[in-house]
Amino acid sequence: MITILKRAVSSLTYSSLCIPEDIAERGLEAVPNFYYRDDGLELWDIIHRCPCFSPHVQVYELQFVHGVLGYYYKKDSELKEDKELENWIQDIFEHGFLSKESTGIPQKFNTVVELVKFVTMVIFTCSAQHAAVNSGQYDYGGWMPNTPTSLQRPPPTTKGATSEARMLQTFPDVNTTVHGMAAMWLLSSQSTDFVALGQYPDERFSEEIPLKLIEDFQRELKALSASIKDRNESLEIPYTYLDPELIENSVAL
Repeated sequence: MITILKRAVSSLTYSSLCIPEDIAERGLEAVPNFYYRDDGLELWDIIHRCPCFSPHVQVYELQFVHGVLGYYYKKDSELKEDKELENWIQDIFEHGFLSKESTGIPQKFNTVVELVKFVTMVIFTCSAQHAAVNSGQYDYGGWMPNTPTSLQRPPPTTKGATSEARMLQTFPDVNTTVHGMAAMWLLSSQSTDFVALGQYPDERFSEEIPLKLIEDFQRELKALSASIKDRNESLEIPYTYLDPELIENSVAL
């Protein structure tokens, strides 16, 4: 397990955590019927930018993450003076990404724009990205041959050279399979204290502008949810994992 984790961290980059850059780097912009990309990019944009419907708002109120952060950091110089913020990103770089400059993770923030991108990435990763990779585990892995949790014999090395008998000898036994399916079902199930993306039961803000931004953020998420439901009606297999109504506000496990 440690070897696998080390290998995963070695290939992790900042751009791979930012879906617009990740999609472009992998050349997936034109792949048809790629609903993870379509819904994911919409969500990224809504998290980063949330239109405000009041005709009297100022420029920094026109975006969600950018608007909230811009409300508290009106100048880049104010951001640079925040020692707690500086310690926060340095701690992430050192302990989360093992001080590897090759990851592209920032070691400090020089501008509000840089902070906006990073916070957008954090929110997206802990909500939408987690939903995309977690919520469908049982849908796919509930059919054991798709993702066997163990093997009783080495896997075949030559394509097309195995037999049904060899496959049955290789797949895990019934007890192992049941435990694996139960774990995937539990991980895919909605938590009993589920809080949807954009909902904040603990009221952290009292100022008018952040509250307005949250309200508009919720409105945009609701509109996207309706759009996804409308599209899914025409799909043989609906893609629901990035419906905002089904996305946890943060990782719940």
